Amino acid sequence: MDSISHLVLGAAIGEAMLGKKIGKKAMLWGALVNNLPDIDVFFSPLFHPVDALFAHRGITHSFLFVILITPLLGWLFTRIYPLLGEERRRGAWSWMVFCFICLLTHPLLDSCTVYGTGVFEPFSHYRLQFTALFIVEPLYTLPLLVAFIVLLILKKDSIKRKFWANFGLGISSVYLFLAICNKLYMGNLFSNSMRKQNIHFTDYITTPTPLNNILWNVVAKDTNGFHVGYYSHLDKTKDVQFSFIPRNDSLAQDILQTYPVQRLIRFSNGYYCFTMENGEIHFNDLRFSFAGEFSPDSRDFVFSYVLQKDASEPYGVQINRNAWRMSRFSGFSKLMERIKGI
Repeated sequence: MDSISHLVLGAAIGEAMLGKKIGKKAMLWGALVNNLPDIDVFFSPLFHPVDALFAHRGITHSFLFVILITPLLGWLFTRIYPLLGEERRRGAWSWMVFCFICLLTHPLLDSCTVYGTGVFEPFSHYRLQFTALFIVEPLYTLPLLVAFIVLLILKKDSIKRKFWANFGLGISSVYLFLAICNKLYMGNLFSNSMRKQNIHFTDYITTPTPLNNILWNVVAKDTNGFHVGYYSHLDKTKDVQFSFIPRNDSLAQDILQTYPVQRLIRFSNGYYCFTMENGEIHFNDLRFSFAGEFSPDSRDFVFSYVLQKDASEPYGVQINRNAWRMSRFSGFSKLMERIKGI
């Protein structure tokens, strides 16, 4: 999820857990601790481009990181806010529970998006992705943001503070629960539609399109490629239209088995294709929505890398990140039109 979502979530947790004890500073500490796992963004530029994909949401988003950092932060906060006797021990425990919840909610929330999160690092490189939310989800963030603004305005001793902290946490949690239920419903709808149309698939992934949870797309694996379709809750029929995208491994035959290309394939979780554009080979991650057009025939891939053989480069392959094509997203009006249904 985006940094703002983590910030307002952490602030609400801080207010709910420690607001009565330390006032508005609880919001500050909650926001900072909840965003702590994202320190990996400062180290990602030090890695090879394909390794940087795994560095983000890697070890600092793992359960191990949460377990190791929680007591350290708990000890640090007890030094900042010293208490005496039995109250000191209770205070240390309160700080540890607070830090544990703030740290844990960050990777768990990130795991609800398509990028994938290495919660089991370094013991397993499996990246958890339960794609119930888009990376930026306004309806999840909005109640937390409203609560955050109100809590900043309210006096520290106001009796209304607890209500607003619980309001933000409660409404956003309900929305997340509904989004998860929606994903399960969409998975069933897409799989039934494919079976009805005699489309054979070995696996599939469903993801919400940008900024909403109404319009979804599916990418279903076949032996030679992928079946892609879109469905909005406002569509007049549940018969989804699908198109086929070939994997085109042959386009990258000379570099297919190289380290960086295999890393890209692993990052995409096997949902990828190669295309040829202006004499250049493109690696496209199909998990991310297309830019500008929300139809099964769209080929304007958002997440794309240009691949070239180059003996002077590490691993013999030059990899350039394509310009983020959301800049070509003419797009928001077309998204709204597709959400309205066909």
